[in-house]
Amino acid sequence: MAAGSHPVVVRQADRARLADRGVRLGPLLGRGAAPAARRRRRADPLEVRRGLRAADGGDVLTSRPIDATVELPVSAEAAFRYLSDPRKRPEWQSSLLSVAVPPDEEPHLGQTWSETTAVGVRPHLETTVFEPFRAWAETGHWRGVTATLALHFTDVPGGCRVRATGEVSGQGAWAVPAGAAGLLASKAIAVDLRKAGRILASRTSR
Repeated sequence: MAAGSHPVVVRQADRARLADRGVRLGPLLGRGAAPAARRRRRADPLEVRRGLRAADGGDVLTSRPIDATVELPVSAEAAFRYLSDPRKRPEWQSSLLSVAVPPDEEPHLGQTWSETTAVGVRPHLETTVFEPFRAWAETGHWRGVTATLALHFTDVPGGCRVRATGEVSGQGAWAVPAGAAGLLASKAIAVDLRKAGRILASRTSR
């Protein structure tokens, strides 16, 4: 529109005839949207893998409980002495390849050691509860994963009952693998404890 000119009013009836002659009415709309859309940055799918975020911007923490109870054909004292000793762990814990602990170090509160597992995980652990023949607990850390395990011993006719409780938790990028491991932990611990019971029973029967 030229400077000083007045706007032209086009009647609705004239619009069809003008359109047939190729006359365009109104401003050119919509052409700016496409380039803007093309310039819009695509989401990088790899960014999700850098760490899960909670609504408040912090890392997501996933936790899975552990709970298993087994009965072993040995006394609570025998089971406690064996299960609380990190040096014995590779004998009965199926996921372990080795344990780094001094060979002459007896189990005690505050004892620390590291483990190498079959899947390459190398956690550092510490005994946090040591009540002879009644209760024992540990805490382990590896990267963004933390696990706790407590064993409670009770004498019963013909042996003892061992209850295992704990939790596997993961933070940020480790939330998902920790959650998956936690789903299997209760069953795996029960299997390992029964194996420990068989080992102890075979030794006491000799």
